[in-house]
Amino acid sequence: MTEEEVESGAAEEDIPSFSAELNPFWKKNAEKLVGESISAVEDTAKQFVVVTGLLQGIYFHAIAFSDMKGAAGYSVLIYLAPLVLWFLSLIFAVIVLSRKRYEININSTRDSKEKFEEMVKIKYRYIRISGFFLILSFVALAVAVLHYLGIVPTY
Repeated sequence: MTEEEVESGAAEEDIPSFSAELNPFWKKNAEKLVGESISAVEDTAKQFVVVTGLLQGIYFHAIAFSDMKGAAGYSVLIYLAPLVLWFLSLIFAVIVLSRKRYEININSTRDSKEKFEEMVKIKYRYIRISGFFLILSFVALAVAVLHYLGIVPTY
């Protein structure tokens, strides 16, 4: 009996079997993809942190040295929107990079698999949210530039 059979109490007859085509290249490729999935998401989060930090710095200095200081009404919201969205993107990217403590039974392959899948799922969800806010910030930036150029009217 395997470990899973012992844990689930299932007999060999209950476990469906199928014949898999064994190809060493694709097996190694799959192992590499699974093994590097968390680090790939974390690398993307690091890039988001760098990009949002640079964009915030450049945009802040552009506002600080412009004539937008006296803006009122909706203009202030238009100019602040990209900064707020970059900040939200930064928060979710940092959450991806933060460590969480997981209790894992090292003698259980099922527990290890479940924890790994949970970690990947959570990190992937947060990086997608971060990416959404980053893309949305570019739309807000375009609106702010158009507003500055006088193409988008003020109310």
